[in-house]
Parts: sequence; C-alpha cells; structure tokens
Amino acid sequence: MEAISKTLSFFDFQQQFPDDESCLKYLFDKKWENGYQCHHCKRKKYCSGRKKYNLRCTACGYVESPTANTLFHKVKFSLMKAFYIVYFVSTNKRGIASTELSRKLDLRQKTCWLFKQKIMQSMGSRKKYRMANEVEILICELGVNNVIEKGEKVVKKKLAVLAHEKKGSGRGNTYGHRVKNLGAKELRIIFNDHVAKVAPIKTTGWVGFRPLQNEFTRMTPVLPNKGKRPLVMPYRIGCGLLHWLRGIHGHAEHLQYYMDEYFFRLNRSDMEGNLFYHVIERMMKHEPRTYRDIVTHKPKAMFSEKPQVLSRSA
Repeated sequence: MEAISKTLSFFDFQQQFPDDESCLKYLFDKKWENGYQCHHCKRKKYCSGRKKYNLRCTACGYVESPTANTLFHKVKFSLMKAFYIVYFVSTNKRGIASTELSRKLDLRQKTCWLFKQKIMQSMGSRKKYRMANEVEILICELGVNNVIEKGEKVVKKKLAVLAHEKKGSGRGNTYGHRVKNLGAKELRIIFNDHVAKVAPIKTTGWVGFRPLQNEFTRMTPVLPNKGKRPLVMPYRIGCGLLHWLRGIHGHAEHLQYYMDEYFFRLNRSDMEGNLFYHVIERMMKHEPRTYRDIVTHKPKAMFSEKPQVLSRSA
C-alpha cells in the first residue's frame, strides 16, 4: 500500500515501535504529558501502580493504565498490532479494508473491523470550526441499502450532503453528513455543525434548502447553465468519495464513519508524516467505544483539554 507519509516511513515506524512496551510507553508519555489527574476523583497526587506504566491515585486508590478511558481501552490483541492498524489507516492514500489488515497482521477480520471503526471515531469532526468564506453545498447519492421491513426487502438510497469551502485559489475544508432524507430538518445538521450564518452559500436550488434561508440569509441557488454543473468542486469531491467507497469499502454500512475518515484525511493532506501521531493523540483524548456504541451510532465526545499540573506523592 502506498503511504502519503514522507517524514514517517514504514521503516521509521517499525524502528520507533518495535514491541508492545514501546507503544505502551508512548501512550504513557502522551496521556500524562501535561500532568496527572485521577479519572475518578480529579485529584493530582499519585504513585506507581503494580504494573509498569500504571499510576495509582493516592486519594481514592484508583489505578489507571495508559490505555484506560481511551479508544485503546481493553484492546484484546497486541498493542503493537493496534499501532500498525493506526499507521495503515492514517497514512494510506486510499484507505485500507479490514480484510487487508487481517491478512497483514494475522488477526480476525472482525477484530480488525472493530478496531478500525474506533480509529474512525477519532477522525470525526470536533465541530469547532465554522466555514465563513464562500460555501458550496451539494446533495449526492452514495449507493443503496437493501433492508428488511415487515418481512419485505426495501431498497433505500444512501444520501449525503457535502459542504465545501472555497478559499481564493486554494482548497478549503470539506465536510459531509449522511442524511435520512432530503428534508430541511436533515439538511440543517451540516449547516449547524459547520457553516457560519454570515457565510455566502451556494446550493443547487433544492426545495429542502428553502426553509433555511431565513436563518442563513446569504444563501443563493445556482442553476445549471447550458448543461454545465454549477458546483464543480463539491461534485468532484463527491465523485472521489463514491469511487473510494466502492473501491475499498464496498457497501460501507455505517456510512458516516467512512465519510469522517475520508474528509479527515482530505482536510489534512498537508500534514503528511504527522497524521499518524495526530490520530494517536485524538484516540487518547476520546472516550472508549463499545461494539454496541458503534453499530447504534451512539454519540460520544472527546474529552475536554484542560492543563494539568504534575504533583507526585512520595
């Protein structure tokens, strides 16, 4: 698989993380780089636990490992292999399927699939940035789902809405949301999450956007002119997303997670070698996810970042 990383080659990665202990030490340094704070009582005094790299709160006795309360929580296989999965997922241009990870790492496909889903959780937008420059919003269809309702097979379209920000001659950020239908209530989600109310917005003129014009007053419909597509860039991005899904992930049942991965990598294409470390950091700040959380799309937030002061008890 071709990697986009220029500063962290596969050889360098193997040299830095040759075994489980090196991975655990890296997580230890990353987790408490700003100081220790007990996850239960919030006190800042600690002592060493019985296991290496574990810390024990001297106030309540809670023992915490570097992987606890993160997306590495209770990982059932080698931590080094978990780092390999993060590396392959974060640095490969076209992504990587769980079947390929299974073959490379000698793990069960379902094990690779579940941990890959956790990585994709960390790639979800934090919804802190609002696009205020010219924004182009496009609705697109990304395949179909065959579901059983009342004993009958029903074909449902996979619909998504993309929001792309134009920044002069360069390319701005792009975000995507899966929508259940094309009504204003579903379309509003991407506006509320990613678009500033003062931003000039171009849409295709779909009727579902009309109820939003009272709130986003600078929204204007752009209709095709002589057969030419009015929103070229989001259309190209949508085509790239569709080809990526079909080429690597097939049906992509949990579509939003795959869209999060695609746009996470697209919006950070200039990070190159730092992308792996960036994903690890986000995984360390994210709450644990269970299989049920993932398949039911139960929302979980990243931990808030608060500076902590290191204080060790003798």
